[in-house]
Amino acid sequence: MERFDEKGVIEDYLVERLEEKGWRFVPSDELERESLDDVVLLSLPRLLKKINKNKGIGNEEIRQVLNELKLRSTGIEGNKQILEYLKFGILVKLEKERTVERVYLFDYSHIENNEFTFSRQVYFRNRDNIIRADLILYINGIPIVIIECKSPTSLTQSWFDAYQQIKGYEKTVPELFKYVQIGVAVECLAKYFPIVPWEEDIEIEEWKVEGDDSVGSVIEMLAPSLLLDIIRNFLFFRVKFERATKVLPRYMQYRAANKIVERVLNNFSGKEEKNKGLIWHWQGSGKTFTMIFAAHKLMYLKEMENPTIFFVVDREELEQQLSDEFGFLNITSPERIGSISELERVMRYDDFRGKRGIFITLIQKFSHSELSDLGSNLEKVSAIKQTLQTRKNVVVFIDEGHRTQYGVLASQMKYLLKNAFFFAFTGTPISKLGRDTFFEFSYPPDEVYLDEYFIRDSISDGFIVKIVYQPRLEKDVHLKKEQLDEFLRQELEEIPEEMRKEVEKGVRRKLNEIVMFLENPERIKKICKDIVEHFKENVEDRFKGIIVAGSRKACVLYKKELDKLLPEEYSEVVMTYNLGQEERKSEIEEYYKQLQEKFHGLEEEKIRKTIIEKFKDETGSPKLLIVTEMLLTGFDAPVLQVMYLDKPLKEHRLLQAVARTNRPFKDVKEYGLVIDYIGILEEFKRSLEFYNQRDLKGVFYSTDEMKEEFI
Repeated sequence: MERFDEKGVIEDYLVERLEEKGWRFVPSDELERESLDDVVLLSLPRLLKKINKNKGIGNEEIRQVLNELKLRSTGIEGNKQILEYLKFGILVKLEKERTVERVYLFDYSHIENNEFTFSRQVYFRNRDNIIRADLILYINGIPIVIIECKSPTSLTQSWFDAYQQIKGYEKTVPELFKYVQIGVAVECLAKYFPIVPWEEDIEIEEWKVEGDDSVGSVIEMLAPSLLLDIIRNFLFFRVKFERATKVLPRYMQYRAANKIVERVLNNFSGKEEKNKGLIWHWQGSGKTFTMIFAAHKLMYLKEMENPTIFFVVDREELEQQLSDEFGFLNITSPERIGSISELERVMRYDDFRGKRGIFITLIQKFSHSELSDLGSNLEKVSAIKQTLQTRKNVVVFIDEGHRTQYGVLASQMKYLLKNAFFFAFTGTPISKLGRDTFFEFSYPPDEVYLDEYFIRDSISDGFIVKIVYQPRLEKDVHLKKEQLDEFLRQELEEIPEEMRKEVEKGVRRKLNEIVMFLENPERIKKICKDIVEHFKENVEDRFKGIIVAGSRKACVLYKKELDKLLPEEYSEVVMTYNLGQEERKSEIEEYYKQLQEKFHGLEEEKIRKTIIEKFKDETGSPKLLIVTEMLLTGFDAPVLQVMYLDKPLKEHRLLQAVARTNRPFKDVKEYGLVIDYIGILEEFKRSLEFYNQRDLKGVFYSTDEMKEEFI
């Protein structure tokens, strides 16, 4: 896009591009309204009759619709109801038939039946206050989008000033913003955001289209068909912990969700036989929303004919998070499958045709024999009639597909639902013998990913910050080269204590040597001294940190040593305390007793939850968490900036762990930092050897690289 010297030229450009996309420009003095107080155009009644022409809608029914819109308040509940009306229409009573009919405001099935108009320099009045909007976009006479522009050559104003101007307009003319759903602030960059008049702090995003600039990309987002799709399937009212806001999709979420829908529809129509796909979106991009968006859209497609949709996760916290998010968005609550009997009930429903709706389950809740018995029963019935196994309108979404989709349980699940669509979501795919995410869910070599959003994209978009690593105390505490080589050679993702007895004696001896090295009290003492110096000098004033120790015993040793150097409340251990026989009367048991006394006898899970909540609170203690296994995946605390890594990790475990540090925090966090006391990050190309180096570009930056960039 050429450089613009004046704000008016930007408006001219937007007008031209919007017209190209199918919007009809109407000068502001020609808009169909009686006065500046009117926010909805007088054309709405005519267009409602057109859209609902086969429903016997007359003037009385139109009057009911208009009254329902006008009488809605400008507060939170009124805004919520208006969005529901835009999506699903308004129920009215037909005078002649004495029945209830749904009157739609928009025609989502036949886009050509809608009227897309826009105007510029539009005045609105509320009592004695008047605003002038640069651009207003109407669908069927209802204002849906407001665009405010600033000159790109201005030294004092930017898109943020345009954003703040819209936020000011929300308070001046609240009736207008009862209807408007999307705000766009334009300068050199174009940013979009949901209209939430009662909230000051809202998510601001930038739409991106390959080959187009920021302004051109947002115009693509406002294309009539795409905008209607967003309103119907991707725009939600969200209430979490009594805080109400709205959710709009990020561009990669919209893109991936629609690729999933397109694959399903193409299979249904016979255009292609493909029925699976792998979506690699880096951590922090919002995979949970992407899955929910796709599932929601599939549920309402007429081609799906009331589908069954399964979400398969591998951790209880993910199960809870997913279930909660459906509730926050006020979408049909999914049913949680907690046992084999509940799964069997879902599958046997309607004489084995299966229950319809959305279901969430943990794959680990089922044993091999239980699934085998269920599969045998299902196979017998499927031979004579349609069942859940033979229906095509079954979709399975698998979260963190790199972790669980290779063993016997996964194979049985795919056999039970052998005619279903399978879509796996991951931030860290694996490609190795016997456990290949690409083979399981892709069509290589033609299609590796159905959609991809790598770390460099996420950094560029500001969803995450860079991860910088710095080796420290290399000569004193790092693993010896032969120890590191041994760890990288083993087909173990890390060194879990509970698996030491299950590996062959030679490997066990070598890995035990590493664990003993990591548990050496003198070594831990040196590292703690270095951690405290680094933390107090570089981190403490603004951020918090996490220490990843090599074992549960090492966690306790770290805690004891840190308590000698810092106030006791500065650090807390987060781990499980299900003690084996060897751990009775050990440091771990002794520490757990002290912990229970400190937390007045609370249960282990409640103690853990309390510690984590206090850590996420930026103002209080603890300032350092000590972990070995927990919180290395899925843990999201923006205040966390530095990870002190004292545990060998590789492959997806390494990527997921270090990504805990990369969440932005109040525009003051420039990078996440990993202090390496092992030496693994100096060998990160080997520790991540199963990944395509193209995919990993930008994963890590050394402190030397950051110094060069700064200079």
